[in-house]
Amino acid sequence: VLKKISQLAPNHPAKRYVEARKIPPSSHYKLFYCPRFYLWTNSIVPGKFNDEVLAKDHARLILPFLDTKKDFFGYQGRSLNPKDPVRYITIITDDTKPKIFGLDTVDTNSCVYIVEGPIDSLFVSNAVAMAGSDISKSKLADAGITDCVFVFDNEPRNKQIVARMNKVLEDGFKVCIWPESVVEKDINDMILSGMTKSDVEMIIALNTFEGLAGIALLNQWKRC
Repeated sequence: VLKKISQLAPNHPAKRYVEARKIPPSSHYKLFYCPRFYLWTNSIVPGKFNDEVLAKDHARLILPFLDTKKDFFGYQGRSLNPKDPVRYITIITDDTKPKIFGLDTVDTNSCVYIVEGPIDSLFVSNAVAMAGSDISKSKLADAGITDCVFVFDNEPRNKQIVARMNKVLEDGFKVCIWPESVVEKDINDMILSGMTKSDVEMIIALNTFEGLAGIALLNQWKRC
């Protein structure tokens, strides 16, 4: 049985995890605690995990995926153990839906910020998350998103991220290219380092690029 983070006792491990990550209390209603992740998943997707996996069952933080009509179509299970080799597991129950976290609360009439992970999306206004996958133009259109900025993790040495940023720029989208002054790997790390939500949003606003200028700057950034 899932419990909302807001329902847990102050000393509960999941509550402590969420607070340690400085996830805003205003977003706690989006987060749930699942004591047995594999068993619960099998109740939704029968046979998803076999007995060998079930024997290693453990608790996870649940971030549900809801579409624009607030219909459930999947979730991400985030490990509470920082040493877990599999930090997150994403389960999609309806493959026809865009694999995007946060569609239930985003305002598609304003600029939408598309970050990499669901937790990072909770620190930026009007943000959604790619949840570990690339999003095509058609999938964005299906979600009603036309005006957007892609905000990838700050990893210039990561060839996969650089390639994805290049593809997004070639597709005509805007991208945040983090300045050298930012050393943290992702948005949550920036918040944990002492930045405010406003600080992060200002950095993104001042470092958003598109077109040939974006591609030229990306080529410099990847050599940082």
